[in-house]
Amino acid sequence: MLIIGLNTSGYVSSAAVVVDGELVFAAAEERFDRSKYSKYFPMHSMQAGLKHIGADIDDVDCFAVGYNPAISVAGRPRAGFSEWPGYPGYRFSSNPNNLLPFLTPAEWRETQQIFVAGDGEKTRLRYITHHLAHAANAFLLSGESTAAIFTCDGYGERAALTLGHADSSGIHLSKQIDFPHSIGMFYATMTQFLGFVPHGDEWKLMGAAAYGDPARYLENLGRTLAWTSDGELEVDLSYFNYFDFDVAPMYRPKLERLLGPPRRPEEPIEQRHYDLAAAVQRLTEDYMRTALESLHRATGTPVACLSGGVMMNSVFNGKAALDGPFERIFVPFAPDDNGNSIGAALWVAWQEGELRPGDRPSGSPCLGPNYTDEEIRTTLERFNLEFEFCADIAERTAQLISAGRVVGWFQGRMEFGDRALGNRSILADPRDPAMKERLNRAVKYREAFRPFAPSILATRQRDFVAAGEVVVSPYMDKALPILPALRQRVPAVVHADGTARVQTVQAEYHPLFHSMIEAFEKITGVPIVLNTSFNVAGEPIVESPSDAIRTFFTSGLDALAIGSFLLCKSSCTT
Repeated sequence: MLIIGLNTSGYVSSAAVVVDGELVFAAAEERFDRSKYSKYFPMHSMQAGLKHIGADIDDVDCFAVGYNPAISVAGRPRAGFSEWPGYPGYRFSSNPNNLLPFLTPAEWRETQQIFVAGDGEKTRLRYITHHLAHAANAFLLSGESTAAIFTCDGYGERAALTLGHADSSGIHLSKQIDFPHSIGMFYATMTQFLGFVPHGDEWKLMGAAAYGDPARYLENLGRTLAWTSDGELEVDLSYFNYFDFDVAPMYRPKLERLLGPPRRPEEPIEQRHYDLAAAVQRLTEDYMRTALESLHRATGTPVACLSGGVMMNSVFNGKAALDGPFERIFVPFAPDDNGNSIGAALWVAWQEGELRPGDRPSGSPCLGPNYTDEEIRTTLERFNLEFEFCADIAERTAQLISAGRVVGWFQGRMEFGDRALGNRSILADPRDPAMKERLNRAVKYREAFRPFAPSILATRQRDFVAAGEVVVSPYMDKALPILPALRQRVPAVVHADGTARVQTVQAEYHPLFHSMIEAFEKITGVPIVLNTSFNVAGEPIVESPSDAIRTFFTSGLDALAIGSFLLCKSSCTT
């Protein structure tokens, strides 16, 4: 059975391919159309997935969409608002638009459409409720047969947070908190208040929070939110502008009177901005902790699967993993809307009997296109570039990094999600205390306060990371404390609060990257490399050899390890 999962809502679009219950491909549209956070229909990524398995779109049995528009239609009795369809396409949707408001199902989990071709072949569209897709993405990738379910984002059709549990009988959501009472929207609004782009720059706020004192704003900011011990949240809407999205700021003048003037994007970041970011992060963590504790009391299970855009907050994830209340948490490699193409497709596969909880269809995030050495060489020769063939590209790259060079690393299948995990990465020496400033200034072209992540051999994690024996972070999904005695050994990847957004690298999923880090350890004694995404500010992560070459020549990279080939600038030999 061939299922195409689609995410066509939210801040980014994506497509995934599931064949006979196995997740075989996934990619975001932005990687192909080169428009960061592209919201266009994921035609390029869908076609790339079909090409990867040698199939045609006519072979698809079901398209699974991670958003259910029937919920929005059913809640608004629009029937009869127009005497005649305003455009031809409306004829296709006018029937459900008129019927759905009068149907009263107990729960809108899914809506289905069936298309029948002239030869009798059927293709289905199944619209999966947004937070159900989030839950399926986490639960069905976790490998767990039973778990508590926690999803949290800005909003889906209506929901902003859901709590429940999952087992072999299904995903059962017992609590739902609807927009506008949303901790995700609160965080996005404060991202905008601090001069960043909401629904995209939230990690800038998270990074800035480590430099601030939350006490300065905690009391005042706390007036905008209230919650109960069972996770019920109420947002004071007199501070927020959530019902008029045609107005640019998502906050009202009352918030400015409470906190002072917002930061404009072109203004420098002052200490008060860091302090406000710290207060936002603290309030968010406190609420999320309360909701998690409520879920733990309700379910009593030792494992929780967490998903939704708020779970991109690696600082919270790290604290939740270390301090409970669950013995173990699982966060997928793309918990945000990106991953709903995967969640929707896996949900349908489960419903069709193609997949069982606990099977874990794929633990690897490397689900995108791959390029052979022959294809890479053809591209290099077409651009008339000088390059060398390396029989051991991992060893050669480790030598360059240990000598202080910054290397673009383009290998194997592209990762899915917003984090580069060793196939489309920029790599550097974590021992160099000046490396963070150098990368931000001359390579990534981004704010100086933003940290970089360490990729560490999974077997050596306990030597550098506090509680490393019980917490794994294969997808850079958790910020964990680095042992105080070792922070000076890897200063380029330790944040101001003594933590690092760790990636624990397993040879099973990243064999070449793992070998490269092993080679680096033999040279330096340190089983860690600095790893950041292979892109510059404002651009998506590179997808093709051409993307990698362009980024190499338009940034401060010293070398490019692309397949088995190496390109070097003059800086490599000086």
